[in-house]
Amino acid sequence: MGPGLRASLAAAVLTASACGNSFSSTPLDAGSADVSTADVGTSDAGSDSGPTDSSSGGGDSSPGEAGLNDGPIGDGGPVLSYCAQHVGTYDFCEDFDKFPNVTEFLGSWTTFSSTGGTFTFDQSNVPSPPNALGIATTSTTGVRALVVRAMPAALAPVAKQRLEFDFLVNDASNIGFASAGAVAAILFGGDVNGGAVALAFGNGTGSTATVSAIYQGPLPDAGIPLFGSANAPPPFPPLGQWDGRFAIEIDYPSPDAGTTTGATACVQLYIGGIAQLTPCLTLPSALSRPAAMTSIALGVYSGGAQDTGDIGVAFDNVTFVGR
Repeated sequence: MGPGLRASLAAAVLTASACGNSFSSTPLDAGSADVSTADVGTSDAGSDSGPTDSSSGGGDSSPGEAGLNDGPIGDGGPVLSYCAQHVGTYDFCEDFDKFPNVTEFLGSWTTFSSTGGTFTFDQSNVPSPPNALGIATTSTTGVRALVVRAMPAALAPVAKQRLEFDFLVNDASNIGFASAGAVAAILFGGDVNGGAVALAFGNGTGSTATVSAIYQGPLPDAGIPLFGSANAPPPFPPLGQWDGRFAIEIDYPSPDAGTTTGATACVQLYIGGIAQLTPCLTLPSALSRPAAMTSIALGVYSGGAQDTGDIGVAFDNVTFVGR
């Protein structure tokens, strides 16, 4: 792992520890600020607002309801949404299409924060109409714009966890040296304190950003947690266009592997179904087994020695499998 990204992640954790960790499912003051939740392409976007942080009542970990009326209207009538077409394929599926506005979506997940960013529904040429989830930063430091969802409990030992989604990058500019922003993560628990594996953008060569897989170990009682990263090879995804399916995958050692065997988990990053890391990113022993509770997070969580720049991304057809 490069020293720059290690420093950036350390700074992010120290900032979060000092200011309050926005991955936490503990609600902050609901009246402290307004979340900007404009719906792209809708006439009522200006009235769609809510609290900046929430531990909503929608945090059940069921796969979600998807039906005929969640998708777009075609020539032959309503079209099945993405999740309705894939019932039984995934442990969890979210295509954002059953919600009339982004505020209702945010309230349906376990918790969210909009510190330093805004959530929107993108309705322009999305992979599965009508909605995709957009996030854009409004600050260049300390961004904690996140929506977190607890996953269904595993009924058997888990050998693999995979978070996958259609992905669009609108902006990843001006990311300073030793600075980074995580945009999608598998959490070892309900927040980042238990550890996390994420897809992140970092400072690359010149003005070009990098796509990386990163991990953060559990937050210790003193000091900072362990970190690691591995960069995907260039080129960076083209801006302003949907670039296929991206995935973060954790492969765990056999459930009966003893702690003395040296067996550990490894992370792989996929773009368009192609593995990007050679070799995969090895996790520390503290992350070598799935947590009793797993969550996923979408948004921007940034930190570093310098400004973390301007980040704008969108997600559609988000799926999770832990088997």
